[in-house]
Amino acid sequence: MYFMGLTKSQKKSLETEVISNDARLKLTRLLRAACVPGEGNVGIIHRNSFINIARTVLGLSIYRLEADDDGMYMNEEYAWHFAETELVMRRPNTAQLIETLGDLLQQNLLSVESVNNILAEDNASVRFHSNGFDRDISVAILSDQDIEEENTEAEHPNIRLLVARMDTAYAQDDFSAVLHTSATIFETLAKIVFDNPRVENQTLGGIFSGYRQRSQLPGPVLDYILDVYNRRNREPLAGHGATTLPTVTPADAAVLIEMTKMCVRLERRLAEQEFDGAPSGPVAASSERERDAPLVDVVVGDEVPSHR
Repeated sequence: MYFMGLTKSQKKSLETEVISNDARLKLTRLLRAACVPGEGNVGIIHRNSFINIARTVLGLSIYRLEADDDGMYMNEEYAWHFAETELVMRRPNTAQLIETLGDLLQQNLLSVESVNNILAEDNASVRFHSNGFDRDISVAILSDQDIEEENTEAEHPNIRLLVARMDTAYAQDDFSAVLHTSATIFETLAKIVFDNPRVENQTLGGIFSGYRQRSQLPGPVLDYILDVYNRRNREPLAGHGATTLPTVTPADAAVLIEMTKMCVRLERRLAEQEFDGAPSGPVAASSERERDAPLVDVVVGDEVPSHR
């Protein structure tokens, strides 16, 4: 079915959703790239169509282009259209932005895949789908679980396997196994960050100092990861066999699951920002420190001291 806008329930579900300024900037860049290049009549007419689609969604008046007697447009027209193009993705609220995108996609003025990639990177709940021979556009609103599963799919296959194992352990009320698996995920994450085969057979405790220097995560988050690892080594049935009962509560396990997933997502997102050239903040090691950072710590026993 031809895109007819959001339903009332979809608009209501988006009332508290925020599309970040970063995502809106990327959508603006996508829009710029889609505009016909050049400053001739075709270019300004093309921009006018983008602008009027957006103005219609906002309930604003349509801007009519009127040429002079020679069929040309004044410089003021070009200036206004270039400036107005920059506002198409910035001016609307979330629901209006999604409807604007839907209308632009329906007219084949933007790419569904490109728009969805930007929304997914922003952890937005909206995805567009192109349906049938006519490629009509529809909108899907993802649940929190859908977004989490989508984010997990971007991770290393071993991380995905371990996350599924952790969720299964929680469902079976095996809370010490949740702790064990959480620590294993953190160890896997550290080895992914290292990206060096020399650490594959090392424990998290053995490489933690080097991981701390290479990781993009803030210090308190890294301290939390270390606490989880150390608790795993002490907790009955989590790191070692024991005759005493585990002390991990259902609430402990629920927090572990959510914090573990958050740490994995955050490490990836911060690494992507650094790769894109964005500032990574004071927690990032300098390239010289990273190059000289040790691969393995000297550790006595299983427990690693905190760097608080």
